Amino acid sequence: MTKPKPMTKKELEAEAAFAEETYRDRASLNKKAQEILAGSTPVTIRLGNREVALAKQQAETKGLRYQTYVKMLLHEALQAAIKDTRQTRRRK
Repeated sequence: MTKPKPMTKKELEAEAAFAEETYRDRASLNKKAQEILAGSTPVTIRLGNREVALAKQQAETKGLRYQTYVKMLLHEALQAAIKDTRQTRRRK
């Protein structure tokens, strides 16, 4: 079995920068998820298999559980709808 070639300094720096950014993003998302979950009520809904699979895939890339990720998406969509409604009322 051959030993893997040691990484160059440039490769190590790039790897470290990528890891730092990834973990910073995950920490930020997890903090946001915890804020959203505070004071939550259990809800049961039916979602299509494709939507669930897509949510699981996207949540995994962000280092979150898919249910938490779906809650975050719902929260963001509702906040955007409130903002849009307020802007529409101001224009009238």
